Amino acid sequence: MKAVVGVVLARCPRGSAGHTCAVMNWVLSLRALGCDVWIAEHLDRSELDPPEPGRERSPQEEFWHATAAEFGLSDRQCLLIDGQSRDLAAFRDFAAEAGFFLNYSGQFKRLDLLGPNVKKCYLDVDPGFTQLWVETCGCDMNFAGHDLFCTIGANFGKPGVLLPPASVEWIPLVPPVDVDYWRDRVATQTVVPHNTWSTVAHWYGYNDLVWEGRTYGGKRESLLAASPLPRLTGLPFSIASDQEPGWSDYDGFLADGWTLLRSADVCRNVPSYLGYLAGSWGEIGIAKGGYIVSRGGWVSDRSVLYLALGVPVVLQDTGWPDAVPPGPGFLPFETCGEAADRIRQIEADYSAHSAGARLIAEQFFSPAPALAPLLNRVG
Repeated sequence: MKAVVGVVLARCPRGSAGHTCAVMNWVLSLRALGCDVWIAEHLDRSELDPPEPGRERSPQEEFWHATAAEFGLSDRQCLLIDGQSRDLAAFRDFAAEAGFFLNYSGQFKRLDLLGPNVKKCYLDVDPGFTQLWVETCGCDMNFAGHDLFCTIGANFGKPGVLLPPASVEWIPLVPPVDVDYWRDRVATQTVVPHNTWSTVAHWYGYNDLVWEGRTYGGKRESLLAASPLPRLTGLPFSIASDQEPGWSDYDGFLADGWTLLRSADVCRNVPSYLGYLAGSWGEIGIAKGGYIVSRGGWVSDRSVLYLALGVPVVLQDTGWPDAVPPGPGFLPFETCGEAADRIRQIEADYSAHSAGARLIAEQFFSPAPALAPLLNRVG
């Protein structure tokens, strides 16, 4: 099948390797299943930064072409600037024959460039918030023109999910990971173990949402609840985030024993990001409050990459155990004390949990099982 993926890459040219890997995993996974894949994005010229000294192209354009080359897509890409691209004619030819289009967060709006027979799928990567923005706030999330709607809320459609009735039918998915690609890629670089229980996080996000008396919040409160973990376990923890010295929570995390790193440094490029994940002893996966309240079954794209690299994950319970059975290497928690217990459990038999992490990635998050609910609908 020929497939087009509308991506969000050039819009985030600096310190965004985690986001890049999250987006590219959908492309890599489709490619691993035998699809011929193009990527496409569009920007307005007003969104471009001036070229850096000695460069002709903007940082956004430079990043786009470097990323396409990095993932073997130099001849399978089209970046539109004000609707124009030197690759537009080739893209039109390919898109005219494509059978499938995946629109990451609905950000690609030039659906007119696609062929008449393409099955257009909207991909929601912020389950719960997307639905609340649409159903309670009346936001236009660019649903129009799509044939299918999928979400990484793995429990969508099941009883117990606390979200407003949807105006579209959501296909529940887990985030895919091309296990072989990432293992092979990490094997080509030198990984320096830092042996901490780690994570990467944006400290602040968008405003809280309220529906039927429940507050659907961001990640800060979840992070604060996990702050005592180094004291409770006696183990080293690190977090790469946008938190800076002098910010409200910085000193408290230092006092609790965390190593605080700048996400802009850890995520400066894909090798640096992969090295941080692969060099970790485990991930402490922290979820936004809205994911926890909704019980939608969100699983982090970062967590599945940790798992693929054989790094155990202790992930906050968003209802995901109803969709993916917990097991060695992948355990849920609700409270900080429970997280500490899970981490001690892994520490007691680390080799078994490391092997279990790889097995979980292969069984549940590799391209074939992860994307089957969607591709079965595409035909």
